[in-house]
Amino acid sequence: MSGATAVAPARWAQLADDGRVALPEALASVEELRRADGSRVVAVRLAGGFGFDVLPDRGLDVGACWWGSTPLAWRSMHPVDPGPGRGWEDRFLGGLLATCGPDNIGAPREGSGQHGTHHLTPATDVGWVRERTEGGWRVVVRGTIAHTTFDGRRVVVEREVAGETGRAAVEVRDVVRNVGDRAVGVPLLYHVNLGAPVLRPGVRLAVDAGPAVTREPLPPGRDPVLTPAPAPGLAPVVAEHANLRDARAVLVGDDQHPDVVVTWTAATLPRLCTWSWPAAGAYVLGVEPTNAPLFGPERDLPHAGAPVLEPGGSWVTGVTVEVRPHGPDRRRGES
Repeated sequence: MSGATAVAPARWAQLADDGRVALPEALASVEELRRADGSRVVAVRLAGGFGFDVLPDRGLDVGACWWGSTPLAWRSMHPVDPGPGRGWEDRFLGGLLATCGPDNIGAPREGSGQHGTHHLTPATDVGWVRERTEGGWRVVVRGTIAHTTFDGRRVVVEREVAGETGRAAVEVRDVVRNVGDRAVGVPLLYHVNLGAPVLRPGVRLAVDAGPAVTREPLPPGRDPVLTPAPAPGLAPVVAEHANLRDARAVLVGDDQHPDVVVTWTAATLPRLCTWSWPAAGAYVLGVEPTNAPLFGPERDLPHAGAPVLEPGGSWVTGVTVEVRPHGPDRRRGES
């Protein structure tokens, strides 16, 4: 599979230091764009790293993501977003990350729609910086996403989306604050969407956890962590991986494909769900770190089982998606 060039990370800085590159934007490009539908995009392209789109009108979520010439992010079957008035699934275009919450995850509940409001809420105070590092440059896109009401929930998310030259990764870091005067349940789910060609027949998602619990009975011949070949009519499988022991899930590579490693903050995201939908024309794997139950009897608990954030309180949370060479040393350098 064609991917990123194999230039050593430190050499990206050397290209500028010895005069072969005059401007940092030649190696760490950032463009603020408007698409034909008027939506904003911050397009980040990093030498030896990822190219990815940050979407200010969708809560600073991550849309398209490329590793060299290889796409990582799944794209849904919808050509365009039909706009307000349609359901979450009808408006879901895919992308590497769609954030769910902070008012609801999963099925609609008590006036909150499916998967909540974050992914369809515009960010404010959006800006970016390009920072010199020892080995090259790091780009950080920042903004604030407000989830506020007159007489109830007032939660804001201060987000940073970052990548750097020489590292095939994108990091999302959130500070979630309760700026209101009452305690609120704050469910969060980071909906990481992987598609072809890294998603392929027979690929396994390695998760260090106990047996998976599925939302519906498991169809014959299906496994929540194995992706079959595409076929018409295959049903989605939604699962929670019980007794999670590590805040990491790896789409396991082979001689032709790298590992795709998803990591997250274990202290604030103690659970992992997956969404496997291998039907022809769909073909997606969702890797979904979360802090609350997505389905099951726990959703009948107060706040649908979500943790409570007190007035003035905050959490630091987030997720990272990274491509690494497949092999026995793939864990080297992980924190």
